Order: sequence, then C-alpha cells, then structure tokens
Amino acid sequence: MKRMAIIFAALFIILSSFANAYTINEWSRNVEYRSIVVAAPAVGETKSGYFGVITHINVTMMNGSGNVYFSASPLTQIDMQGSAKLAVDVACAVAGIDESKYDFLFYVHSDSPIVGGPSAGATMTVATLALIENIKLNDSVAMTGMINPDGSIGPVGGILEKGEAVAKAGKKLFLIPKGQMIEYETRYVNQGGWIIAQNVPVNVSEELYKKYGLIVKEVDDINQAFYYFTGYKFNETLSGNEITTSDYRSVMKPLAENIIEKANSSYEKANDDFSKTNIPIGSIFYSPRGQVKNYLEQSEKDLEMAKTAYQNGFYYYSISKTFQSMINSRFVSYACLFYSNNFNFDETYSNISRRVNEAYSFARQLKINGVITLQCAGAAQIRALDAVNMLNESLNEWHAYMKYGYDSKALSALYDAAYSMERTGTVYWWANLSRDFNESYKINDSWLVSVASKYYDYANQIYAYANTLVSETGSQQNYINNAKDMLNKAAKYMDDFPAASFFASLQSIANSNLAIEAIGGLTEDKVNRSSEMASYAVESARKEGIEPIMAVMYYEFGKSLYDIYNEYKGNSNLENAVIYYKYAYMIANVLKLSKGMDVNKPVYAGSYTYMEKKNNENGLLLPLMLVSFLGGVATGYGVYYALRGKEESMEEMEVDVEKEDENHSYFT
Repeated sequence: MKRMAIIFAALFIILSSFANAYTINEWSRNVEYRSIVVAAPAVGETKSGYFGVITHINVTMMNGSGNVYFSASPLTQIDMQGSAKLAVDVACAVAGIDESKYDFLFYVHSDSPIVGGPSAGATMTVATLALIENIKLNDSVAMTGMINPDGSIGPVGGILEKGEAVAKAGKKLFLIPKGQMIEYETRYVNQGGWIIAQNVPVNVSEELYKKYGLIVKEVDDINQAFYYFTGYKFNETLSGNEITTSDYRSVMKPLAENIIEKANSSYEKANDDFSKTNIPIGSIFYSPRGQVKNYLEQSEKDLEMAKTAYQNGFYYYSISKTFQSMINSRFVSYACLFYSNNFNFDETYSNISRRVNEAYSFARQLKINGVITLQCAGAAQIRALDAVNMLNESLNEWHAYMKYGYDSKALSALYDAAYSMERTGTVYWWANLSRDFNESYKINDSWLVSVASKYYDYANQIYAYANTLVSETGSQQNYINNAKDMLNKAAKYMDDFPAASFFASLQSIANSNLAIEAIGGLTEDKVNRSSEMASYAVESARKEGIEPIMAVMYYEFGKSLYDIYNEYKGNSNLENAVIYYKYAYMIANVLKLSKGMDVNKPVYAGSYTYMEKKNNENGLLLPLMLVSFLGGVATGYGVYYALRGKEESMEEMEVDVEKEDENHSYFT
C-alpha cells in the first residue's frame, strides 16, 4: 500500500508539472532578406607579439522588429558586439529608415583569435548602408576605424599590422581614421655598440605603399568612407536659417528682463546682509566669512554675465545665469541669518519643504497634450524632482552639522536649501512657457510611456558600450559618469514622471555618445560639427511644424559657452558647449521623429580611381563636412542629409551581395 501511494504521488507530481509547463509557440512569416560579406582587418596576438589578420563579416538585413544579433567565431569581446548595434543605428539614421522595422544579423569569422575592439565599427556601418540602399561595394577597398554615434570615424590601434594584412589580401585602397597617418613603431638601433629600442614615427601611407603598393587614405566620417566603397555619397546641406527666431526672441526677451530685475533685488539684499553680519573669519584652513564672500562675489559675477548675455540676445543663457546668481544670493542671506544667531533651520526647512511639495504636486499634475507641453512639462518635472533631491541633501548636511558641529556642513546645508528654493521657481517658469507657443502636434499618454521606455532601453545599451570603451582606453570618466547619473534618474522617474524620464534618457544618451567621441580628444572641429548637427535638427523639426523649444534654448546656451571659449580659451567651456549642442540635437531630432522619418537616398558621385602615388598624401581627397543627425525611432539618434535621387550605373564595382528576391518591396 505504501508503495502504491508513492507511485501515485510521483504520477501526480509529473502530471502537475506538465499542467504548468512552458508552452511552445509556432508561427510562420514571409522573410525578405539581403546579405553581404565584407573583409575587415583586425589584430591577432601571439606570444611573440601582434600581427594583422583579415576577418570576414557577414551582415544580413531582414524584415523584423528592430533586433540586432551578433555571433563570432572565435568569440570576441563585448565592444565588437556594441559596435554592431551602433553601426545599425548610424546606418539606419543616415538612410532615414525606421530601424524598428528590420532585424540585422552579424556573423564575424576569423581564422585566428583576434584582439577585441571597436575597430570594425565603420566597416560594419558601410556594409549595413550598402544593404539598406542595395548598392554594391568595391571589394578592393578595406577600412579600419570605430564608428562614432555622430557618424564620424574614431581612432583605432594596430594600423600598420592591419595594413599589412589588407595588402596581402590583395586590396588596393586602405581607409584609416583621420589623424592617424603617423604611427609609432618600436625599432632597435645600434648606438655605440649598444642595441637600444626606440619609438620611431612611421608615415603609414609611405610605409605601406613602399612595401606593398597599397594606397592609404584618411577618412573623417561615414559619408567619405561610403564614397570610396561605392562611388555614392549623401548630399549635405548646411543650415543657413536662424535658430533663435524673432518669435523665440519676442517670448524670451521680456522673461529674461523680468528675472534680471529679481536677481538684482536678491543680490542687493544679500550684499546688504553681508555688510551687516559679523561672520567668523576662521583660520587659514577654513574661513566661513571667506566662503560666504566668495559666493556673494560669484552672485555679482553671474548677474553681470546675465546682463551681458541679455544685451547680446542670448536670453536663455541670461536666464540661466540669473538663476545661479539668485541661488548664491539666497545662500548668502541664509548664511548671514545663521551667523546672526537669529536663524531657525527647522522653520526655514519647513517653509522650503512646503514650497517644494507644492511645486512637486503641480509638476506631477501637468497635462501633456502635444510636443510643446511635452517639452515644458518634462523640463518642469525634472526641476521639481531636482528641488526635492536638493532639499533632502540639505537635511542630511544639517544633521551632519548637528552631529559634528562643523560650520562647513551648516553652510553646505544652507546652499542646498537655497538651491532647492530657487529651483521651485523654475518649475512654474517652464510650465507657464507652454502658453507662449502654439501646440502643433498631438501626443497621448500611451505614446509617451512607450517612447520613454524605448529610449531608456537604448540609453542602457549605449551606456554599456560607452562604459566598456572608456574603461579600455582609460579616457576621462566625466561624461560616462554623467550618463550613468542621468540613466539612474530616468529609471527613477519612469513610473510617475515619464516625460522627465524621457528627457533624462536623452541626456544620458548624449553623454554616452560624447564619451565615445571624446576618446580621441575634443577639438574645435568636433564642437563645430555638433553645432551644425543641432542647428540642422532644429531646422528639420520646424519644417515638420514642431517648435523644439528646449533644443533652441540648449543650442543658444551651447553657442554662448563656445563664444566664451573663443574669447577666453577655457577648456571647460568647450566641453560644456559640445554637451549642450548634443542635448539640443537629441531633443530636436527625437521630436521630429515623433512624426515619422524622411527616407534619404545617396547620389552617385563617380567611382574612386586608383592612381600611382607621386607624393606623400596625408589628407583627404574631398574635404567633406558631415552634418549628420544620428537618430531613429528605436535609437534616438539621427544622421540627417538632404538627398535627391540615386544613379543607376555601378558596373565597375564588385561585391558579394545575395538577394532572395529581385522585388524587395519591403525595403523600398
């Protein structure tokens, strides 16, 4: 009987497990695909050192739902997988197609283990573009270079080793990133009987042409590379229109004027308070009076900068500087109260907390009906949440002061409290700004939630890739840290404040992209490129009937910082200028994409003709300037061009392109 009970119990468990088993779903669909195989140089490693090797990358494009699949044999590091995703982002944006309607498969094969890295990114982008446009690639061309989110081609290592592999594979033209024509090679020389190792500069073009007859060209961006591979290029139209229009100025000028008046009054009060208060001088190690005086002087400086910006027509920059001036002035007044022994922190905190909670509730209840209110409400919500966070920081600092008695903790608490108080005012300022602009494109809550989630997912992906590259290259951490901070905020805001989450994700993406692009160092050329990208995105949005208020303000702010950089040459101003240009670009481009994408087509410009080298060529054949806008509904980034038509003939080009069906209506 006991044995039977055990059998029945076992049967019951087995049957129960089947009842709760995962189901297998079956379905079928019509798959249309294109596939191409390209050669890309890489670097292999043995005990004796590094050597060049050719890898073969099979890229397949098919109708799908925005997935990017990657496989490699032998296995590669994660940064190559990230390069594949970024290659798709850039290529789809260049071509102006919706990435979410396609799937892309990358298979990388090499006969030797290769060193991981993003150096095949540009090649993958060209291959993806070729599939999208159904254009043949010249198989006598090879390239190395990472792909940046703005379409530029970034620096890589092992160029001489890769060039040797390219030449031995029978290629005629080798494309390398701009600025890498000179490499350093360790060579051993005899000096007075001693064998000494020296790093010797080597001209890549001269070295590879002398040894193998290989022509080497530098390329700055994916448009130039695509031309060398295909003979086609994307026409580029620079924006010639004003970014800050008369309508924008008519709205912003009186707002800036009004806030300057308030900042004047706030500064005068702070200055008077400081002159009447006996703040301790302290010691050579820490001076409370010196600290408060510095903030008062900074308040005056910010106010003067605001007035200058106002006179020059930079109204948002003026408003931002007055905001900073008012924070500093309020802090000085709080500090004077603290040292006058007439200060009650609990009462002050209670008053600020009430104001912050009111602003928080107000921001949470804001209705989002269209693109204008999306921007204004999103900005207001971010500022309300910022005020809450700073108020909490203030309380923590005050508790530390009460515990340890350090004046520095008390002053930190008062500064955070002043910041929180002034921040609440900007919540209403941004919310009320929507009244001055006409709503042009309607959106609903479900769209907002979906888009916020989509861009948060992409922000996670691009952050992971950027963080890997920054860690490997030892680049500065500031951009990647900012990206992580905004990513955390986007996750925190998602449920209750999807608009705030959406814009936080865009800022995270912008910082991750800049972290990648800054690996080779920030230059004025890159800043100018970012400026053009932003201005073109703003203009494109306006052509769709959308006024990208936030983008215009951030563009103006970036231009103000760049003008200051040109006058005083402060690197921090250059870095801040480019990040605000990136913000402006991201916002304008994504808002434009909310109405759909414009399909772009390349124009045949004639195939590149190989000629025997007569002298050293370190530059480019064509000084093309990419005004690109990296976007896409699934990626949030666009590289936009004004394009017209595509020529029919490409007879001299050779390629391995497989097509399942001549009539690819899905891809047109």
